[in-house]
Formats: sequence, C-alpha cells, structure tokens
Amino acid sequence: MEQMSRSPTFLVGTAQQREILSEFQKREQHFTEEYQKNKPLCFSARAYQQTHPAKVRMGYKDADATLTSPMLLGVCDGVSQLEEFNMDPSLLPNELLRVCEELAMQQLMPDANVSPHDQYRGPISLLKEAYEETESMGSTTVLLAALDNSTRIHGKLHPMIAVLSIGDCELLMLRRANGRQSDLE
Repeated sequence: MEQMSRSPTFLVGTAQQREILSEFQKREQHFTEEYQKNKPLCFSARAYQQTHPAKVRMGYKDADATLTSPMLLGVCDGVSQLEEFNMDPSLLPNELLRVCEELAMQQLMPDANVSPHDQYRGPISLLKEAYEETESMGSTTVLLAALDNSTRIHGKLHPMIAVLSIGDCELLMLRRANGRQSDLE
C-alpha cells in the first residue's frame, strides 16, 4: 500500500497562510474596535411635565413644552403671563421645539445625505434657524441638548454632545464614568 503524504489545505505555503490569516484577523479586529468606539449615540429619554400649582391656582395655561427625540432633547418654559395680553403662551414653545426636532432629524441623523448648506453647525445655529421658521408670537426660555455623531477630530469620528441654555432652564448630566454597573456621577 502506498502511503500518501499530508499537504496543507491551502495551495499557498504555510508561512504565507499564517501571514494572510494574521493580517485578516488584525483588520477585522480594527473594524470591530472602530465600530465600538464610534457607533452613533442617541438619547433614550422620556419627559414628564406638570404645571406649577401656583400657576394652576391663578388659572394660567400650561405654557411649557418638552422634546425627546433620538438626537435632540429640549425644554421650553413659556411665559404664562402672556395670557393677560390675550396671547396663547404655549404656541411659541411648542412650535419652536417642533421645528427644532425637524431640523435635528435632517441634520443630525447618522448617514443622512445633507447638503453642505444644511449641515449641522451647532445648537446656536439650529435654534436660530428654527426660530426664524416659527410664526407664533410669545416668549420662552430654551434648553437644547444635541448629539452630534459627525464630528471628526484628526480624521476620526468623535461623537459630541452640545448644550444650549437661554434663560433659567438647567440641565443636569449624569454619566457612568466607570462602566455600566458604576454609580451615576
């Protein structure tokens, strides 16, 4: 009986096979790390609002508005006293946040095809553009928090959060700095 010698499965030499496999594994690991580092961030938020009891006693309409969307959070605190001038104080806060959300969904959604003129240029530009598109009269404070997944520093993606506050609205940002099981700081 003739004995068959064993040969590698691949037609290229063993050393070359190891090198090709090693390079392939490094490339795949690099892609995986890049995805993990730069996967798009989004808000997972809910809002609850309740009219201040003093405003309820005075008969004022709730003039506050909130926005929770994947790329933008917003709070507007309308001026209830505008009712004394026969104005609906809730119109501007609600319209302003609605337009902010429309613009944010166009400008901030990952992989969105946006012309250079319509690109996200920060929360100040977003709010200014939204305000210019509103028709309602009124007065409101504004707080916006925007997630920008398109910021590049030295060619690498670095998701950023930008916060804009006009008036007396405040934002408290809590994060787990030491992993998913750590305390909020």
